[in-house]
Amino acid sequence: MARKPSERGHRAEEKLPPLNIIPVMNLMIILIPSLLLMASFVQLAVINVAAPQIGTGDPSEREDEDEEERLNLTITVTDRGFTISGSGATLPGEGEESGPTIPTTPAGEYDYEALTRQLVELKDNFPEEEQVIINAEDDIKYDILINVMDASRELDGRLLFHQVVLSAGIA
Repeated sequence: MARKPSERGHRAEEKLPPLNIIPVMNLMIILIPSLLLMASFVQLAVINVAAPQIGTGDPSEREDEDEEERLNLTITVTDRGFTISGSGATLPGEGEESGPTIPTTPAGEYDYEALTRQLVELKDNFPEEEQVIINAEDDIKYDILINVMDASRELDGRLLFHQVVLSAGIA
């Protein structure tokens, strides 16, 4: 139908429907609890380990230390086994003179029970010593280091060497 020129340019303004935010709110109601639920499944464990010290500082500032020398117990973890050493000496291995103190089993597994038995003997000889330094090759797995820490900390509730220090890798 033909319209007058005055009505051609002026159409009635179309009203927009109201904004529907219910789907967005439903998404948030589902998303927030699911994110909170997933966050509760992520659990972290903390193992107290001291970092190695670079230097001891000025000798005049150090506190008076005991006259007896520290043991400086060190467990070196290699692919061949555990080598246990202290200040000035290394415990000999079972058989080979140049081999590790506690070699791996023929299946290639580490003998953590033998390590704990050896550390119990050392603790009996040095009851005041509480620190152990763990040295490891670069290719040693993290699980092995954790098992070495567990083997050196306690046995049946008896504290052995509970101050663990991780040292830099073997060159």
